[in-house]
Amino acid sequence: MSPLSPRETGFVPLNSPGTHEDGIALAPMRSNMSTGSRKPTQTVSIMESSEESDEKGRSIKGGRRKQASNLKRSDTGGDVELNAMGRLYSKVIGFSPIMRYFVYIVPVALMLAVPIVVLIIMDHRSDIFVGTGKNKAHGPPLFKLFVWIMISWLTLWAGKIVAHTIPVVFLFLCGVVSSGTRKYATVLRNLEIPLSLFFWALASWISFKGMFNFYDSIGVSWVDIMVKILLSAMICSAVYLAEKAVVQLIGISYHQRSFANRIKDSKREVYLLGLLYDASRALFPMYCPEFEDEDYIITDSINLMLAGNKKRGNVAPMRIIGDVGRLGDKVTSVFGNIASEITGKNVFNPNSAHSIVVEALERTKSAEALARRIWMSFVVEDKDALFPEDVQEVLGPNYKEEADEAFSAMDNDGNGDISLDEIIRKIVDMSRERKAITEGMKDIGQALRAFDEVLTFCVFVASIFIFVLVFQAGFSTTLASAATSILTLSFVFSVTAQEFLGSCIFLFVKHPFDVGDRVEITSTALIVDKISLLYTVFHRLDKNQVVQVPNIVLNSLWVENVSRSKAMNETIDLNVSYDTSMDDIELLRQEMENFVRNPANSRDFHPDFSIGLFGVGDLDKLQLKVTIKFKSNWHDEKVRAARRNRFIVALAAAVKKIPLHGPGGGGEALGGPTNPAYSVAVTDDFAATARAAAAKAKDHGRMVPLEPDNDVPVFDISGDPATRPPPSPSGSYMRNDWESTAPSRKESRRGLRTAGQSAPAAPAMTLSTPTPPPQRLSVESRRNYDEEAQLSRSRTAQSQTQPTRSATNYTTIPINSPYEDSDAVRRSKSSRH
Repeated sequence: MSPLSPRETGFVPLNSPGTHEDGIALAPMRSNMSTGSRKPTQTVSIMESSEESDEKGRSIKGGRRKQASNLKRSDTGGDVELNAMGRLYSKVIGFSPIMRYFVYIVPVALMLAVPIVVLIIMDHRSDIFVGTGKNKAHGPPLFKLFVWIMISWLTLWAGKIVAHTIPVVFLFLCGVVSSGTRKYATVLRNLEIPLSLFFWALASWISFKGMFNFYDSIGVSWVDIMVKILLSAMICSAVYLAEKAVVQLIGISYHQRSFANRIKDSKREVYLLGLLYDASRALFPMYCPEFEDEDYIITDSINLMLAGNKKRGNVAPMRIIGDVGRLGDKVTSVFGNIASEITGKNVFNPNSAHSIVVEALERTKSAEALARRIWMSFVVEDKDALFPEDVQEVLGPNYKEEADEAFSAMDNDGNGDISLDEIIRKIVDMSRERKAITEGMKDIGQALRAFDEVLTFCVFVASIFIFVLVFQAGFSTTLASAATSILTLSFVFSVTAQEFLGSCIFLFVKHPFDVGDRVEITSTALIVDKISLLYTVFHRLDKNQVVQVPNIVLNSLWVENVSRSKAMNETIDLNVSYDTSMDDIELLRQEMENFVRNPANSRDFHPDFSIGLFGVGDLDKLQLKVTIKFKSNWHDEKVRAARRNRFIVALAAAVKKIPLHGPGGGGEALGGPTNPAYSVAVTDDFAATARAAAAKAKDHGRMVPLEPDNDVPVFDISGDPATRPPPSPSGSYMRNDWESTAPSRKESRRGLRTAGQSAPAAPAMTLSTPTPPPQRLSVESRRNYDEEAQLSRSRTAQSQTQPTRSATNYTTIPINSPYEDSDAVRRSKSSRH
């Protein structure tokens, strides 16, 4: 007897079976923490007691509600009273196939045999003729015509029997050769009626030609007409068989490609889940105090929670109703166990683990309760994760392979342990997948039926042409006129035909999505709700609205299927200040790598993390690309949003911690509390000279100077002797570049400023110490001065011998970098007397 049988509940400690610890027996208290309820030594054990003794030996609260047998749905039409013919038909269709065929064939065959018997008795088998031929020749005897009708009736059922046995013979002969060919047996089984019609038409035509070929040659008109009718019917049945075969092949290939593997995986997951639930029931019986709430939700019984609070006064009547329902389940289980012993399968057993799991997966709430019960019954107390050894310990050594497979199926992130949220998310996904498979198969079935109806109409039109071709000798003239009419109508139906063919190719050949998939079309997130032959219905996530799109439009669009994708990545753009160093970027990478490798986050993110420098903008920022590598796809928007939000918060914290500044730098604006400024007054000549010095220093700072050397000296506002920048060393980049591009030093027009060298800083000036410009300034070097500066210099040159108060310029210079950047100087013109 299997240790996972639902009738074997309870546990026996491994250390001291059959004994109890001394002391006060404390009742276990249920907590809301995500920790397990299983004792460290608690496993599934074999109990010899039956389910009835277990129920009597335990105090179980409540039970599963069972609907009373006398309850019926109202306003649904009710049961229709059958008359005598209806009751007879109901009995006939309940017979075995041989009995049904006997009932179908014999009565009609007896009716058809009456004229044959009468003609034999009356001895008129060859003296009653039907029609005349050429030269008044006698037509075929009436007796032979009735015999052919009898043969035609019998060949109808013979063809049906042959069509019914073809799949069996095909499996016997070809099924052992290749397992892939076994799917065609399903196609042959679905083609039973078209095959029967084809065999019937073929047998009728061959038998009629064999019995009445002579009368056709002597010109009996009705025989010629019957031959043409049977020939046309045989050709039409062949075309109809081909059309049905094409539809069945498309359906079976579509099913194999889209649903076969999904159904197989879903069945296997349900089996493993039933195995885990059965072991959970063996450890903690149903409706035990630890899992009372979960069991009521799983079995869809009366909820003891009323308006959020437990009203203990109502527990007694609810418990009575629940116990009555559970008693009915036990009675049903008795008959189910008897039937299982006979058939070897679970038959109408509502207490089987498989039945409960399948029922629980129909609803999200019961699926979550099932996940909580399994996880908390397998995890050891005070632990917050489920490990492979826990599953192996509970299931035992006989189910080691199943335990490993079940753990691998539940461990989506592959980190070696399963949390409560992870198993809830997995089992809810299993429930959603089963619903999606059901809805998808239903929608595709409807689309195939619509496709079949269109092709059947085409077969009907083709059958008309076949009859015309067989009956008319001048078919070419008729075909030409028909083709002209069809060509005229093609301008009307061309768009419809194009849409139909394009939709068929999109749906049955390309098949980019299934029902329930999350897709992105033209950067819009959508959920597939329904698939039809000519259109698809989506649920738009951003606006929460229903969208219907023709398949012919989707045929030319780029469809990104998120649900079919594996682990997905996301790239976030991060723009930082232009002067950010690589050391700071490396610090950011290390901080975020520590975040994704943290055990609390390793369930959601891959440990690989990368930051790439994408660009520099307009030389005003560094553009970084931060790549997030999730461990799952984005099918569940809530899960994806929660993970992404957690990552963004960690990224923002790391940026502040380093810190990294945005474009423009992180310093305070000029004049702020930490970056004060003051104003000084200088003369116009001094300001012009300083601008010239800054311009020349800026030009010398270029790799290739724009201005040649001239007689304008670099004005040293600090009072030091004018110095020229020292030449670059012979091994520097600038020196090598100059030597490789210029033939000689005299012909070179490039500077020799040392890398990092800038113009000397100017001291703060006051209003009382204006400094006159130097005497060696040339006119050519003054072309960059503004009009006010030129006028000021001309007035100064005229009155050099008479020094007076001159016009001054007021400039605002920051304290932390006095007069280093001429672009940061703000001038204002004023006059002093």
